[in-house]
Amino acid sequence: MSNPYGYGGRPQDRPAPPPGVLPPPQAAPWQQAPSQQYPQQPYPQQQYPGQWNQPYYGGPNQFNGFQPPKRKTGMLRVALFAFMILAFLGVGLSVLGVVLGSGSVATDDPTSGPYVVPTATSNPPEGSAEDYLLNSPFYQAGSLGQLDCPAEDLGDGSLAAQKRYYEKLFNCLNDAWRPVFEKLGLSKPDPGLVVFDKPVVTPCGNFKPLSGRVLAFYCYGNSVMYTDVQQMNKAFGPKEDLAYLMTIAHEYGHHVQGVTDLVYARAAYVQDHPEKKLDSSRRNELQASCLAGVFSKAVEQSYPFTNRMKEFEFQASNSFGETPDTPEDERTHGLATSQGYWIMNGLNVGETKACNTFAAPASLVK
Repeated sequence: MSNPYGYGGRPQDRPAPPPGVLPPPQAAPWQQAPSQQYPQQPYPQQQYPGQWNQPYYGGPNQFNGFQPPKRKTGMLRVALFAFMILAFLGVGLSVLGVVLGSGSVATDDPTSGPYVVPTATSNPPEGSAEDYLLNSPFYQAGSLGQLDCPAEDLGDGSLAAQKRYYEKLFNCLNDAWRPVFEKLGLSKPDPGLVVFDKPVVTPCGNFKPLSGRVLAFYCYGNSVMYTDVQQMNKAFGPKEDLAYLMTIAHEYGHHVQGVTDLVYARAAYVQDHPEKKLDSSRRNELQASCLAGVFSKAVEQSYPFTNRMKEFEFQASNSFGETPDTPEDERTHGLATSQGYWIMNGLNVGETKACNTFAAPASLVK
């Protein structure tokens, strides 16, 4: 049976979805074709976690057979990533990550809020997943420059209005991050974006509007972001457009993690450190939020929100993440205050070096 994009087979065998804002897909079941390439795995399919005490970026981030591209680096890393894919084939990875370092360097800056460049304090084996997470060339990619990206009016927050808003912002996100990928020698198609107000079928599962507290999610299986029109309206309404900016920029941060292989290195490392599942999940989510802050810096003057910084800070620290009352075994995204910290750190530093959350001390990733 065909999937919403009109092709069958495993996600890694399919052509990339077209860039830009896509219409909501038809509610038809998605089936993964049988694969002879990989052996059946002993790991059970993880179910998407339940509801949270506050709205959060959310999303299953499942692989469901997705395979990363072949790397141009050493054979050790290639073998490591191949092992990871065999081990995690078909397993949801939204709660996987690592805690790898405990050092940070604070530097003086006239802006308000945090200005921290995390630095690794350990020396893992060269070419290992841990080494890549701590010392990825991505952290040296620099800033996104300044973009001409005036915001589209959200109007009444309807499906049509949100699509117009997201389409303009999405084009800016592509324009911002594409040069970074090129600088790193990475060539990937732009991701897709689905704005939905009715049930959607994806390689990462089926979702209905107002499902739990999911605002949006990114699916590695087809490199598409999905945003829930009704949930965004319920959580923020059309007046709080800066929350929309942070939400979609965060989900694009997950795309960046996929293109730069950080997500695969994290999954490989957690094979040997399953006890770090929750802590490392927070590091993953907070890194995506930090990347949203880096992008926000690039559009601050043209969007603009230079004169709305108090509002930006409030949204960053109060709109996403978990509360201190959230049970310990459900803290996958980080406290709302942690979310705010890393969004503002990305904004203040304005470069990818701000976002090495895998090297940050535990006190900053609660």
